[in-house]
Amino acid sequence: MAINVRRSRPEDHASILALMDEARGVGLSDEERARRGFVQGQLTEDLLARFQDGPGIFVADAGGELAGFAITSEPGGLPPQHPAAAAVTAVTKAADGRDLGRLFLYGPVAVDARFQGRGVLTQLLTALSRALKDDFDLAVAFVEMTNERSLAVHRHYGMTEAAHFEVGGRTYAAFTFAPTAFAQARS
Repeated sequence: MAINVRRSRPEDHASILALMDEARGVGLSDEERARRGFVQGQLTEDLLARFQDGPGIFVADAGGELAGFAITSEPGGLPPQHPAAAAVTAVTKAADGRDLGRLFLYGPVAVDARFQGRGVLTQLLTALSRALKDDFDLAVAFVEMTNERSLAVHRHYGMTEAAHFEVGGRTYAAFTFAPTAFAQARS
């Protein structure tokens, strides 16, 4: 079945919220969550509408079914203790004065278990990179260090592990990638 990546529409929100709930790994042991991977945070219809109006939410549509999603946003407006804001601060600090250009946040991202291993994440990353490369220079994501699967995925895609930081007693890695380079590598 062909997978089409596009920007989300309001009618996608219920499916995105359901997949996000599933991808949290609630009810799994810490070991199962680490091995399977998990996403963090709570999404609402209002948040999805805000994200949709920003750089965008990208969805992988498999014949009318949601195969996965990737949320992008601009870094402003978050409290400093939020992991996304702390990731941007850590990346900026690690740059040691180098201009990083225009930043956007990448994540959360989830791929439905039925579609994993079929290149859905590659298609999502490629589509969002192509769509955002003219407006942004660098994507910033954060992954909790206990999330072995997500760490492995980000490293597999060659994202730069730019910094480590702590929020609320949890340690995170901040990953970066240039959308222009990612899009060109997949051309």
